[in-house]
Amino acid sequence: MSLKASSPAAYADVKYVMDMALKKPGLIFETKTVGGAINFKQRCNKYRNLLREMAQEQVVGVPGYRAETAYDHLIIRQIDLEGNADRRGLRLRFDHQIPEGKIIDPETGEELYLPEMPSVLKEQ
Repeated sequence: MSLKASSPAAYADVKYVMDMALKKPGLIFETKTVGGAINFKQRCNKYRNLLREMAQEQVVGVPGYRAETAYDHLIIRQIDLEGNADRRGLRLRFDHQIPEGKIIDPETGEELYLPEMPSVLKEQ
């Protein structure tokens, strides 16, 4: 019995990797072939779109609300063994989209670091 691509159950492997990527920014998923990397990245994006479509049903008709998923801030890049962007790479790197600037407390003037933000931000 095969699962339909319109069911989240068809993406259990994708969900597993993307859940890990939420906890570990910079997570790398290595495939055996270039085609495998391309296919897995496409499946990640299809899974996000499926979840977004399902979430849309909950907010339809509510002005100002858009459907979101927990994975929307993940950036998925195909990379080579050295970590450079490469469309022929066997690896996928999952990064978190982060602000380009500093977050400053208006009362103290000190930079703020949120616990869910990757430590990479503190190094900038």
